[in-house]
Amino acid sequence: MATERRYPYGLLEGVFRGWWLAIVLAAIGCLVSRSGLPDLAHGLMMASLPDIEESFKLWGKLASTTNLANGMLPSLLALPGAWLVDRYGPRRVALFGLPVVVLGYLTLVGAAPVNWAMYLSVALLTVGASVGFTSVPTAALNHWFHRHKATAMAVPIVAFTLWGWEMDRVTDFLVEGLGWTLAAVTVGVVALALVMPLASQITNRPEDHGLHPDGKAPEPDVVLPEYTWGEAVRTRAFWLLALGDACIVAIGIGLLPLSSRVEFSLDRSAVQWDPTTWIRVVAVLACALLADRMPIRYVLLGLALVMAAAVALLMTGTAVGLFLFQIMSAVAWGGGTAVSVAARGIHFGRGSFATIVATGALVVLPLQPLATFGILNLLDLTGGATIPLLVGLAVCLASAWAYWLVGAPRLAPSQRSNSAD
Repeated sequence: MATERRYPYGLLEGVFRGWWLAIVLAAIGCLVSRSGLPDLAHGLMMASLPDIEESFKLWGKLASTTNLANGMLPSLLALPGAWLVDRYGPRRVALFGLPVVVLGYLTLVGAAPVNWAMYLSVALLTVGASVGFTSVPTAALNHWFHRHKATAMAVPIVAFTLWGWEMDRVTDFLVEGLGWTLAAVTVGVVALALVMPLASQITNRPEDHGLHPDGKAPEPDVVLPEYTWGEAVRTRAFWLLALGDACIVAIGIGLLPLSSRVEFSLDRSAVQWDPTTWIRVVAVLACALLADRMPIRYVLLGLALVMAAAVALLMTGTAVGLFLFQIMSAVAWGGGTAVSVAARGIHFGRGSFATIVATGALVVLPLQPLATFGILNLLDLTGGATIPLLVGLAVCLASAWAYWLVGAPRLAPSQRSNSAD
């Protein structure tokens, strides 16, 4: 254990280092996010394609792999990355993975519309981002924060979201102003110049610097949960959290195509403004702030009920119902992103946090395509939206019930047995 060092402004130093780490991770993520092929690289590749049928056929084959950026392949790759983060710390994993991402950007310079360099670049970018960075931000911030865990995790999420909205404009500006090749060179050089210096700023644990999470020493009589992976997956809380998240994600994804296919007997031009863009960002921050000030399961429960209310409003078949559904589903969808990850840190501690989160994501993943397939097939079989929406409402209520049953955080079995001895 690191020797305790005393600073005249230890609280301020610990808080500053923790929030500085959140900002650094957010900046890195703009070049590395998402979990699979980074968005900026994907945009550059699409911009490089000539408008001919053969190139788009070849791109379709490539996209069948890269479209798994939010699917099974990156989640499977993230699992060994999560184990490495828990074993060796976020800093070491990032210092391995981020050079692979930078090399992928530099390899992209040699890509023609579709050639071996593009395939190599895709492989380097996907492996580097999935294995070398996916688990780094949340694991590092889980070490540095306890009282403000959800808010800290919301910082990179908000940055990634905002960057995702601007990425297409940046890509178009680079390609139109510099041409494809010079744009790829510029992005590669920027990645090399920025990512590695920022990666050197990543720190593993506050204890390595004689500090504490949130910059403040815990109360002497307070013992926080500290689970191994095996202990966590044998708990009811792990599976209830996974079930709650799966239901919210499944309904959010399943109802998106439904809301565009169902005839609501309304003039859709009456809904002129899409309110979901900024509402998601506000919801991430607002729900994270709430989760740091009250039991985190209550925030998740409230978000599940918000989603249930949104589905109920969608059943009215009115323009107002559709408009409110857009707003409320954006709140439920966005608000839970940081809170659900922070809940694992609250309930299971720091030791195996990254592996626990990655395992939970794999549990949730198969339900996403099943939800879309199931809801749309119900729509075709029943010939109306009532039955699919009732099913969606029932799933939302099941999610709320799961979060309610999670209960308060408990010590790991090994901790309880040690205290009994």
